[in-house]
Amino acid sequence: MKLMHAYSIAVYSAQECTLYDSSKTANLVDCYSLNNDPLPNTSQLELIQRSLTLDYPIDVSRIIILVPDAWLSVSQHRIDHLIPSSLLPLAALSYAVEATFSPPDSLLFSYQYEVLPEQQSQLTTFACSSEWAKQLCLPFQSIAKSFLLMPMGQWEAIALRNRSWSYCFPRALSVYQPEKSKRLKARRLCWCLIVVSLLVQGVASICFLSLHQKSTQALIARQKIQATQSAWSSMDDSNGFSASVLNLVQALPMSARLECFESEAQQASLQMTLPIQDFKLLLEAWRLQNPDWRWNVEQQPHRFVSPTVQKEEVVDVSIKVFKN
Repeated sequence: MKLMHAYSIAVYSAQECTLYDSSKTANLVDCYSLNNDPLPNTSQLELIQRSLTLDYPIDVSRIIILVPDAWLSVSQHRIDHLIPSSLLPLAALSYAVEATFSPPDSLLFSYQYEVLPEQQSQLTTFACSSEWAKQLCLPFQSIAKSFLLMPMGQWEAIALRNRSWSYCFPRALSVYQPEKSKRLKARRLCWCLIVVSLLVQGVASICFLSLHQKSTQALIARQKIQATQSAWSSMDDSNGFSASVLNLVQALPMSARLECFESEAQQASLQMTLPIQDFKLLLEAWRLQNPDWRWNVEQQPHRFVSPTVQKEEVVDVSIKVFKN
């Protein structure tokens, strides 16, 4: 089984220290059989560390160092009550100090807690002095950016699927840190706040962009309307001829339908559809009102009117008016 964890594993035994890639952890030698290896003295440990070899080139930026349980102080305690999770580190430290006769500030420890039937529990502690831990980690200080020191018994108790760096980190041997849980909670809270803040900012940005786009579109539409109104106003103010023609168009009878109207400085054109009798009367009246205008008129029967339905003839008229 191949494990995809970003770390390597160093295994101590009475004869050697071997470094493995994490993908080969399932093929490691049985750690349980190494737990009874005798504790080496300083000279023997130096010989073991000189045997450190790589089975092949691997990434050693992060290393978990597995040590036989016999090299540590291991104590097991059956307790007739349950221990709150917040008090477990302090309880484990108390038993570790009692087992090693070492001051708490010079002790590295870890623990396993198991709930038993009838409101009982079992606490197993692993401990060693900080000096001994430093000697065990010495060969890895120059090759690894970070490393963890773990008892083999505790490593074996972790399910294969859970052997990630983040899961092993709080279970490794470490000094007592009373504020550690608070710092972890504060860190998790900080990350939650950052995520929530990013989500809120993302939603706010999307809403802002949407509103900005709608506002821009509304502004453009208003500017177009204002430009059109301004053009008509300027045309009415500066072009009396266009204003006069526009007045004629606005006074068209109900029977007329205006199709198009265009006006320039000295000429205007319009297209409309109306009964021929109304058109004749209308054109005659326009010519009487504006005798100094020149009229160019084209007309033809309206194509979409059925003679069987329409009693009077309807024409399409195109008129161009010029000011002399």
